[in-house]
Amino acid sequence: MKTGLVALLLVLVGTGTAFADSCLTNTYDNYVGPPSISCTISVNPPGDLKTFSNFSYSTSGSNQMPANQITVNPVAFPYIAGLMFNAPWNVTSGQTQDSLIGFTVTVGSGSPLINDLTLMMFGAGFTGIGSASVSETYCLGDTFADGCAHGTTGTLFTFLNHTGSKLTDTVNFAGVSEVDVMKDVLLSGGDGGTAVLSGIENQFSEVPEPGSLSVLGGGLITMGWLVRRKLSL
Repeated sequence: MKTGLVALLLVLVGTGTAFADSCLTNTYDNYVGPPSISCTISVNPPGDLKTFSNFSYSTSGSNQMPANQITVNPVAFPYIAGLMFNAPWNVTSGQTQDSLIGFTVTVGSGSPLINDLTLMMFGAGFTGIGSASVSETYCLGDTFADGCAHGTTGTLFTFLNHTGSKLTDTVNFAGVSEVDVMKDVLLSGGDGGTAVLSGIENQFSEVPEPGSLSVLGGGLITMGWLVRRKLSL
């Protein structure tokens, strides 16, 4: 009976019917709404849920990017959940493009706490003094709805321009059950330059349970033994 109940719960989680619907690949206007949706990403091990909600968006600049031109792709790896945003961000000389993307991530009941946040940008390029950057403000343990009054704030920053580049930024912290983020995607062509950007991604990592670490460690030891055995043949 107990085995059957566990199996049923895993099926419900896998189909996204036990809680909110599963996050799907879709354009960002479908996430923002109205109404703004709430969706989940289940990572390995099964049943480890992260809920994404409170989606927001605004755009400004001389070359604005509509939400329906931004595609959202859920990301799920062992102990990592996240969202990738793809869009044809681009500016030419004298143009600017500014996109503000926000959302909240919370852990499911019984799921490990989030202890790592990573921001990445890719598909970026520039000419002249053109520039592409993503500045992300985060709130750990609360949301920006109350000014992160009961949480901790910080920033991540990535960029590519004529002065250099930083395409990935990461912060580690004590485990929290809630993270609120606001990304400012800014492109500028400057005087005679251009800039492009095709994607940004957030990853929210967690510390595996001790039992999971034992299984992972045992698997790595087994793989190492097999490699050594193969080399000795």
